[in-house]
Amino acid sequence: MEKLTNPKNTTSGDTIAAVATPVGEGGLGVIRISGPASLVIISKIFRLSRGEVLPEMTPRNVYFGKIFEDKEPVDEVCAVYFRAPQSYTAEDVVEISCHGSPAVMRKILKLVMANGARIAEPGEFTKRAFLNGRMDLSQAEGVVDLIKSVSEGAARSAYRLMEGGLSARIDSIRQKLVWTLSNLEASIDFPDEDFQTAPDEHIVKTLEECAALAQRLIKSYDGGRFITHGINVAIIGKANAGKSSLLNALTEEERSIVTHHPGTTRDLIRAETELSGMKVELVDTAGLNPSPDEIEAEGIRRSLIAARTADVVLGLFDGSRPWDASDDAVVEVLKKSARPIAAVNKADLPSVLTWGEPAIKPIYISVRDRGGFKELAERFFDGIHLAGEEPVVTRLRHREIFERILSDLTRAKEDLKSGRELSAAGVWDAIEEIKRFTGESYTEEVLDAVFAEFCVGK
Repeated sequence: MEKLTNPKNTTSGDTIAAVATPVGEGGLGVIRISGPASLVIISKIFRLSRGEVLPEMTPRNVYFGKIFEDKEPVDEVCAVYFRAPQSYTAEDVVEISCHGSPAVMRKILKLVMANGARIAEPGEFTKRAFLNGRMDLSQAEGVVDLIKSVSEGAARSAYRLMEGGLSARIDSIRQKLVWTLSNLEASIDFPDEDFQTAPDEHIVKTLEECAALAQRLIKSYDGGRFITHGINVAIIGKANAGKSSLLNALTEEERSIVTHHPGTTRDLIRAETELSGMKVELVDTAGLNPSPDEIEAEGIRRSLIAARTADVVLGLFDGSRPWDASDDAVVEVLKKSARPIAAVNKADLPSVLTWGEPAIKPIYISVRDRGGFKELAERFFDGIHLAGEEPVVTRLRHREIFERILSDLTRAKEDLKSGRELSAAGVWDAIEEIKRFTGESYTEEVLDAVFAEFCVGK
């Protein structure tokens, strides 16, 4: 695919517009206009509150008035002008805040279009911000991640990406690689000149430092994926261990039916909640008790499938009953999970259960009085960085780039043994990957894939 270079400070010749607030009724709605005709368009349809023609707009001042179609008022609105390049898109931008009626917003947008704008494509405002040098490509991806964030943790992670936290980290790699490349190429281009370049051991050390940082970012992807999309927790156990009661307690809703009769839950019950700022999908499953009943047997089969596909498998054991074959079955499922947790319920009652699996250390909880819930939530997120300033990788595109950077640096280090020219080629390739990350080098296919995720109006 052809490589393109990001043309900084490039504005499109046309003007775009879209409703920037969600579809549906609301107290307020916002119509955003961006491009060279923004001021001309607003001057044609807007009058001040007493009917005066709009004077030259002062940037960032709020003007109160009415939108008119011919001489008929459409709505009372506030209008704000952002002068290029001090705007979201780095173009002239006007934002109209009106009442949040879908009919009113459609009417105002039609007037804007009739006076020289066209409907924006999904993500086109942010795409223009990127093309005009207002943000790099990874920051643009942070914008859509922030819009789509499903929890506080996801929002924090997306905000750091949007603010350039990951860009700053990769820029530190770039600076070291530029230094490395300058030393390698100086000795290649001027082999007979009498000046010193960095010795091989210093270059190896720098390459190892950059590779280590790339490796850390690659390893952060699994946790970053959980932060962005949340984690899926399958709750398994024998009948009447308290699985449904636990789901209800964690979600603070009566989602699962709870009775004293075994086998009440026969199908999967799913519920979402937020714990420690993270989205968690809990799955209540049928008890893993052998049963001749055809429906219960199907429920058990679905429980095992839920456990195989879950991010975390929580095995719940009844501390008020002796260990039996059903508990053995639960342990066998836990042993097959990459992230297993064992919890003994009913810690508020006298203990009867003798723990039967020394290889797994359980935690003790009480669904009735919520005892042990804090430790349980912490176990859900073992190894996931929920706070702090350390950036994490949340997108597959980024992880793949860092994997290629790591490969290039490993190759550059090995090739240094055979000569600096070979080593320089690997460093060049790593720098090119960094340009793909920031969007300094891109293809139209990449841009289409990134901005297709956006909603219209952003």
